[in-house]
Amino acid sequence: MAMEEYQDHLFLPFMDKTTGVSTYGTGRFMDITKPEGSTMVLDFNYAYNPYCAYTDGYSCPITPQENYIDIEVNAGIKGPEGH
Repeated sequence: MAMEEYQDHLFLPFMDKTTGVSTYGTGRFMDITKPEGSTMVLDFNYAYNPYCAYTDGYSCPITPQENYIDIEVNAGIKGPEGH
């Protein structure tokens, strides 16, 4: 956020009822833009796995418990299987 071109960008790690079942076990991520008003619409079709889901060469942030959504988010990237 120190760089001017990224001041309106937000990083959102989240978990839901698919975490560890059909999606990666530490959650998925979304990159979003801050809204102009007080309402934000999230399109979970853009949810993606962290790099650590695909290789052991990356360390990924731990999703905070307060970012748990108590529903199944069946949108976005699933898997990967076996990791």
